[in-house]
Amino acid sequence: MINHDEASLNIPTHNYSPLVTPEKYAELSGLSLNAVKSAIQEGRLPVIHRANGRRGRSYINMKSIEEFAVEQAKLHQFWKELI
Repeated sequence: MINHDEASLNIPTHNYSPLVTPEKYAELSGLSLNAVKSAIQEGRLPVIHRANGRRGRSYINMKSIEEFAVEQAKLHQFWKELI
């Protein structure tokens, strides 16, 4: 008998930090790095700026993106009918 718990499934799980670099976000989303950097500059992605070194570093806030996705799913229930 097959046990249907998550541990028995052959699905890789990854636990990432809630903050990811633009390079990692590009890898996870399938977007090009230039597209991600453009979205950051245009304010279309939630970022946190760390001031380390001369120019600092931007990190994309994945938790904010997840919360936005959940909120949008609640508002737009009709997408379930399309599946």
